[in-house]
Amino acid sequence: MNEQALIDELRKPEYQGLTDQQAADAINAKTVVVRSPVDSGALMDACMATGIWANLEAANQPGSSDPPASLARTMMERLRQPRPLDFDNPAVQQNVAACIQHGLITEEQQQELDTMANTVVRWVDAEGIGECGIGFVINARRAIAEGA
Repeated sequence: MNEQALIDELRKPEYQGLTDQQAADAINAKTVVVRSPVDSGALMDACMATGIWANLEAANQPGSSDPPASLARTMMERLRQPRPLDFDNPAVQQNVAACIQHGLITEEQQQELDTMANTVVRWVDAEGIGECGIGFVINARRAIAEGA
């Protein structure tokens, strides 16, 4: 368990005046957004729905090694692979920037796709705490009172 994260959280003003059980309930209810790889099938569906796939197909001129044709082929092949795509990977970001530069995707479309990587999770799960019981809160508050 990440006890320090819980201690730091319980120092925040919103937990002052709450009973230990109320604080535990509030902590268990708290959510955060984390970045996660996106399923390539879901991403391909989104590309089709937004017209990006049609742009890639139109740019994919057989025999051409110049962008945007080579870039379109690369992106289409990657989207066909059954593995998640990490939008925060620098190579992916570079390819997406090249797609924008060559008119295969707009910045607005890129931003829309990028939000697919945002996943809402419970704060306790993101911090590796798990279910926060009253005992965790009591121990963390005791550590705070002792100067931790």
